[in-house]
Amino acid sequence: MRATVMLAAAVLAGLAATAAFAAGEKDPFLYMTKEQAFATVAKIDPAGNATSNPIIKHDDFQEIVVQRTVSGKVETHDFYSDYMLAVDGNATITIGGTVKGNAKNPNGQPGEWLGVSSTGGKVYDLKPGALIVIPKGVPHWMQLPAGGHLHYIAFKRKG
Repeated sequence: MRATVMLAAAVLAGLAATAAFAAGEKDPFLYMTKEQAFATVAKIDPAGNATSNPIIKHDDFQEIVVQRTVSGKVETHDFYSDYMLAVDGNATITIGGTVKGNAKNPNGQPGEWLGVSSTGGKVYDLKPGALIVIPKGVPHWMQLPAGGHLHYIAFKRKG
């Protein structure tokens, strides 16, 4: 299990470095323990949204620490692929399927969609160490058990 997490982290770090260096950008040195990283998102959003903190943000790549304490809406991104590495807690994520009630995300970002529910997708368990890659344009719906939580690292790559 530990080897899987280390391998996934190395792969994702390689993606981050490739994206940053391809764009000619350099990141400052950063080291955070798991506790430090998730302390940045410890305050729970009163509206029930996921709390997140971008660690690295470039035009075509982002690394984000996320805490989710409630189920989300069905998300679809026209321009970004998502890479998620579960660190703590558990959830399920439905990939693909037909989205009901799909509408532009009110955050105003182009190409971002939110739906009420989906049917016909494949359901995966997200537990510590699980890595999932969601290509752009593929609907995904994260659901938590009652009273549950999920801490994860999300990498968003444009293209």
